[in-house]
Amino acid sequence: MTTLVRIEFLKLRTTPAVYVALALAFFLTVTSVLTTILLAGQPGTAPLGSVENVSHVLAIGVVTSFSMLVLGVMLTAGEDRHRTNLATYLAEPRRGRVLLAKLVTAAVTGAVGGAVVFGLDLAIALPVYAAKGVHHLPVDVLSLWTGTTLLTACFGLLGVALGALTRNTVAAIIAALVWAVVIEIGVLQPLFPSAAKWLPTGAAVSLTTATDHGAMLSPGAAALVLVGWAAAVSLVASRVTLRRELR
Repeated sequence: MTTLVRIEFLKLRTTPAVYVALALAFFLTVTSVLTTILLAGQPGTAPLGSVENVSHVLAIGVVTSFSMLVLGVMLTAGEDRHRTNLATYLAEPRRGRVLLAKLVTAAVTGAVGGAVVFGLDLAIALPVYAAKGVHHLPVDVLSLWTGTTLLTACFGLLGVALGALTRNTVAAIIAALVWAVVIEIGVLQPLFPSAAKWLPTGAAVSLTTATDHGAMLSPGAAALVLVGWAAAVSLVASRVTLRRELR
């Protein structure tokens, strides 16, 4: 298993999409921090240094989670697209072990990536806030940091599972976007908020926001829900992968 995980990390390191995702995450992080702080207090925006303003600055989980979801999909569906999965299964016929190695790779990469990008976000935000006279952030930074790390790791697992289920990179990414943006955010959250908070996007919001959790799950409950969804979808993917014919 250790060898399989090392091979998956090697594949990931030699994939150009990884470096594109890192560059995009860096650009979006810098842009988001600067615009949110510099435009604070303008009509329609929260006051500088307020809980809402700081929460928005540190809510980088949407960038890290989507980036890791795409990379997770590529770990599985990308191999089907390029037919490299056949060589992988010749070397290791036990497909369950191969999928598990990909899940471990995605989870570790997601956790490290989420933690690093959040740290970058914070490293940019602190001096900019200090330059504007804000020397204390009225939020639990450690909780948001942990939530972003866990969120990104779980979305990596979801990406691997979706890629294994669909075996199509574009279809998996589109399906994930439609589910998150259209079904959860567009339909369920406005109409059935009590149910939507138990879904992946609702749990993700609870983990990465510092505002009142009265209408959302507590961070601890949200973490359990997100881990549960990642585990459930991964289990379904493993069942399907073991029974499906190779192509």
